[in-house]
Amino acid sequence: MPSAIYLSPHLDDAVLSCGGQITQLVRAGQVVRVVTVFAGDVPAEAAASPFVQELHARWGLGRNPPAARRAEDRAALGILGARATHLPFPDCVYRLGRMGAPLYPTRDAIFGTVAQVEMPLIDEVVRALRRLRVPRDARVILPLTAGHHVDHQIVRAAGEQWCKMQPAGRSVPIAYYEDYPYAEQPDEVTAALDQDTLESELVELDEDALAAKVAAIACYRSQISSFFADKAEMTTRVRTYAELVGGGQPAERLWHWQDREPHPT
Repeated sequence: MPSAIYLSPHLDDAVLSCGGQITQLVRAGQVVRVVTVFAGDVPAEAAASPFVQELHARWGLGRNPPAARRAEDRAALGILGARATHLPFPDCVYRLGRMGAPLYPTRDAIFGTVAQVEMPLIDEVVRALRRLRVPRDARVILPLTAGHHVDHQIVRAAGEQWCKMQPAGRSVPIAYYEDYPYAEQPDEVTAALDQDTLESELVELDEDALAAKVAAIACYRSQISSFFADKAEMTTRVRTYAELVGGGQPAERLWHWQDREPHPT
């Protein structure tokens, strides 16, 4: 049975970006797993920056928001029919440098360059991914990194390495999804594509799939305010963007290497 594995940096990214295609794949009989990398609890020694305090106050989820966010994710993926896997790595806003200072203390910082001290984290994520069983017929879908969020950059790099480390002679096809809502800004997608030789793949969505996507996004109650004024605005913007991508017909867009092989880096 064909299957798909979506790597999601955070507990909402895959659904925000690919919720329609996920539910359509499930309806077609495929097994879909969403692996969220930065789904771990708040570390005992975590950043207590004003930025973190602001986020916690807005989310209203207590001292350990990831626990409640994992429940939101399970509810969202339940609507789509996908399986949830949560890895234990903490979100970038909680991570500290060697001197105990927050690595990413502001909103601008999380959309900047991955800190040099975090390069070993990519290898840690790869090791965690290698413990997952990858079905022989699986396709792996990674974030394109539109928006340039540091956690998205780390997940893309780790995902590419993981796919290259499969048993000899076995090729794992990779596709990249446009990170929504950052992809609403065309320049963000262009910047993420950069010099890569990728071609687009349009995934048309039927009305049931679009409705399921909207319902699943609504499960992330604590996160709605991060991107939208309210649920009504979310519903409108998700449909508007889907119709823009599909030229009037709701759609999501993937990107893949022209030969459909993993990146040869």
